[in-house]
Amino acid sequence: MIELSKKEKDLILAAIQIEKENQDQDDSEEFKEMEDLEAEITRENVFLSRPQIDCVIYYLGALFQNSDYEQSDVIALDAKLEELSHLP
Repeated sequence: MIELSKKEKDLILAAIQIEKENQDQDDSEEFKEMEDLEAEITRENVFLSRPQIDCVIYYLGALFQNSDYEQSDVIALDAKLEELSHLP
C-alpha cells in the first residue's frame, strides 16, 4: 500500500487527466489503463505495481511544464515515487 496525501492524489489525478487529453483515444488499451490507474488513485488504500508507479512518474512530467501547480509539490511527489519505484 502506498500512503498518499490528498494533495499528492490530486496532483496524480491532474497529471493523468492531462495525459488523457493528450492521448490518442484510438489506443483504447492505454486509455483503459489510465482509467484503471485513475480509479486506483481515488481509493483510500492505494496499491500500485512498479510499472504503474513508473507510469505515474511519466505522467507527472506534464505538471512540470504547467504553472498551475506548485513545482515544489510536484518535485517532492516525483522523488517519493522514484524511491518507491527503486525499492527491492
